[in-house]
Amino acid sequence: MKNLIDKPLTERQKKFAEIIAEQSGRISGTEAAIQVGYERGSAYQRAYELTNPEICPHVVRYINEIRKDISKKYEISKDNHMEELWRIREDARKKDMQMVRLRAEENRGKMMGYYIERKAILTNPTLDDMNLPELYAKMEAIKKKNRFLVVKRKTMEEKNEKEKPS
Repeated sequence: MKNLIDKPLTERQKKFAEIIAEQSGRISGTEAAIQVGYERGSAYQRAYELTNPEICPHVVRYINEIRKDISKKYEISKDNHMEELWRIREDARKKDMQMVRLRAEENRGKMMGYYIERKAILTNPTLDDMNLPELYAKMEAIKKKNRFLVVKRKTMEEKNEKEKPS
């Protein structure tokens, strides 16, 4: 297997690896094999072989190298993010796009911690989330809302008491 890893790739294998790495998840191996010139009838088999590390480890290694390069290219760090926001800000300034410039500057400020974004999620708290005064307030609100039911219940109980034979 060692000699297969060091085996040079053909142009077709290189193109296949590039398509698979760059179009990952958007194109099947079979489609990639067809694009690089493999016969439609054997494209599925060729794709399987080219992506199998036991059959074509040199192709799989090349695919992984391309994916690592792509990962590095699109990697985000605080520094390159700040640089990109600065570039967007300057381009917007040159083109007199004040809202874009303002937004880029705002995002740079957020990155540096100058702005704190607070979002309130308004939900009705459950009884488990309430403290004792809140529970009493809730209980009073329920009593007030249902006061007519409570009164009717009391009068019904009184009426039942009166009707009971002594």
